[in-house]
Amino acid sequence: MAQSSTQPRTERKFHYAWIIALVGFIIYWFVICIVSNCVGMFVKPVSEALGISRSRFSLTTTFVSVASMLMSLVVSRLYRRFTIKRVMLAAGVILPLAYGCYSIAPNIYVFYIISFITGFCTCALASVGVSTLISNWFNEKRGLAIAIAATGSGIGGIFMNPFIGSLITNLGFRRTYFVLAVIMAVTLIPCTLFLVRDRPSDMGLEPYGGAPEGGADLQHSGMTAAEARKSPMLWMWMPVCVIVSATCNCVMQHTVAYATDLGYEYSFAAGIASLITASLAVGKIVMGTVFDKVGSRRAAVLSLSAFGVALGLYWFADHMAVLYVAASIIGFGLSFSTVAYSVVTQDLFGKRDFAGIYSTLTIFAGLGGALGSPLIAGVYDLMGSYRLAWVTLSLLMVVNVLLINGMFAYKKKHIE
Repeated sequence: MAQSSTQPRTERKFHYAWIIALVGFIIYWFVICIVSNCVGMFVKPVSEALGISRSRFSLTTTFVSVASMLMSLVVSRLYRRFTIKRVMLAAGVILPLAYGCYSIAPNIYVFYIISFITGFCTCALASVGVSTLISNWFNEKRGLAIAIAATGSGIGGIFMNPFIGSLITNLGFRRTYFVLAVIMAVTLIPCTLFLVRDRPSDMGLEPYGGAPEGGADLQHSGMTAAEARKSPMLWMWMPVCVIVSATCNCVMQHTVAYATDLGYEYSFAAGIASLITASLAVGKIVMGTVFDKVGSRRAAVLSLSAFGVALGLYWFADHMAVLYVAASIIGFGLSFSTVAYSVVTQDLFGKRDFAGIYSTLTIFAGLGGALGSPLIAGVYDLMGSYRLAWVTLSLLMVVNVLLINGMFAYKKKHIE
């Protein structure tokens, strides 16, 4: 009787795993939000100050993405050799130093070199680092933990976009880069130094939720990476990831410039960027729940449909009300890359060789992210407007819906 009466108190005891989730939230705020989500705030001022086209400045995101893809191939080996904490701490020191160098970069080529360095650090800290920590620390509620961490980039954007806009207006873009580098340093270095632990056993703990039941069966179900590469499902899934990643970068990096081109004040455009990041923050939690409730196929179609509608509304964004509506719903499409990539991959191919299959998708998603922003900037440079690009991306979401339905139809017919 004594043991059974004390069990509920044990279950309610706070678990350090939630500190790890909080670490992920902080890292996504001060890494992904600043390096990726808020880069659109710099497109116009930097391009004009350096006397370059927007497509040339947007290549900075290509260098970030390429570096992140390259780092993803070796970062797991670095974790095993030096520990996750040491690698993340090193990246947490190097990233602010590199980012601060934007403030003194004399030309776009130096911007490219700096972007390559930040890409390596972004992967080690956030893209792979946070996911690996959460995987180590959670056997239950892993989806909620990932959502909490990833929401950091959206919540951060609500505050960082107007903050950065104000800094650029009052201090100029160079001093703004320096201020952001200092903010990164005072958050990332203490966070990784004092809070990160590689795994629960380092603190004499078990993962949150304890040992999973039937774990061996789950781990050995599904396809190998070699089998997946022979499956039509993978070849339908990869272009979806490419298109979505490209579109996400286009939206996050060019909406502000598009809004100011339409005649809106810069401060208003920054507010729209904040609304988009707020929509993204809500979208991650909502779509994560939807994926759990209605299944991957329906949830993916719903997310992509919201994306397509919002992008179509961008054509009419010279009407303020329409722009508000588009910004309010587009986060439910942007969240696809956060939630759907891992969930759909596991639903299609199982857990047997999830890491091998997912790493392949990560490379293709990174390719999309690298190409998207310079391509849409190229459309602007050629046409003098973003409108054709937004309509094209909207139509590509229809293609994605067809591919999603094709993947799951193939699975139902040939596998289940």
